[in-house]
Amino acid sequence: MQTENLIVGLGIAGLNLCHQLEKAGKSFIVIDNCPKNSASLVAGGIYNPIVFKRKLKSWKADVLIPALVEAYGEIEARLNITSLHHQFPILKPITSVDDLGEWKQVIQDGRLAPYVESVELGSPEGPFKDGIIANTTIKNGGFLQIEKTLLAYREYLKKKGWLVQENFDYSALKITDSGVEYKDNLADRIIFSEGRFISENPYFSWVPFKPTKGQILTVKTDSSLTADRIYNQQFLLFPTETKDVFKLGATYEWDVLDEVPTSKSTEELLSKAEKVLNVKFEVLEEKAAIRPTVVDRRPVIGAHPEYKNIFLFNGMGTKGVMIAPYFAKQLVDFIYDNQELDAEVNLNRFLRRHYKND
Repeated sequence: MQTENLIVGLGIAGLNLCHQLEKAGKSFIVIDNCPKNSASLVAGGIYNPIVFKRKLKSWKADVLIPALVEAYGEIEARLNITSLHHQFPILKPITSVDDLGEWKQVIQDGRLAPYVESVELGSPEGPFKDGIIANTTIKNGGFLQIEKTLLAYREYLKKKGWLVQENFDYSALKITDSGVEYKDNLADRIIFSEGRFISENPYFSWVPFKPTKGQILTVKTDSSLTADRIYNQQFLLFPTETKDVFKLGATYEWDVLDEVPTSKSTEELLSKAEKVLNVKFEVLEEKAAIRPTVVDRRPVIGAHPEYKNIFLFNGMGTKGVMIAPYFAKQLVDFIYDNQELDAEVNLNRFLRRHYKND
């Protein structure tokens, strides 16, 4: 099959890339083995404009959030499915006088505007334990029903004939003067967006990925938790489409990189939530996956330094839902309109590693 773009991988990064290409009127074929435990399918899909630990705006939040709201609205319309994307307030309890003072200061100096505007003294409404002296609410956060979105998008691509469901064979890729060949597919270029499987990619083995394992739980609670907010207090708890069923996450592990849930991680998540909430949790499901994280915690995007028809769109890490829409459009503009990539995400920042390995 002849196409302009061959895309390897259909996680949240690949999905957003496909969307921006289709929006721009460009053709593509996706190759993906559609695993059941990819990082995107397991992820909670939350985005947050604030870094709580440092009380700063999240990196590029002011441009990333408008881009994701636009993109996921368009994807909902394309798939003819509503309520995939939810903008929910994020409730942050405050438990110490020092922390309360810091929150008051950052609100007063305006550095978190327009996302945080006030602090409320006392415990918020809900089943909270003693020890909460104040709380604040973050605006313009939310989550994407990421599993539902990805599964629906797979079906959309299948109906269009744009999805080849198989493991990508790097040895079958041929680079030509006019583009690339892969089995029966001819394309102007290939864009790798295979998430953690980047470790198997011979063209980008020099990019310093540092994958992390994460675990998330599906839990059932009593009816005292309201399903109109995201709870954040060293854990994230947010609603699903099922009454009294929530997602609870997430853990971070760097040593044991497998996709097997552990009782240790489950107990860690439950312990954190039960320290704050007077709620009984029944664990319905445990899932774990490996996130494609880069050492400097920024995506890696751009053209291979030697093969100009090979591109990379990867490394979205823990914030893929928030980051991918904006930078997918940036990559499409880079390819077709010769617009510059943001220096912080351009894979050229690692060129020394590439030439050192040659």
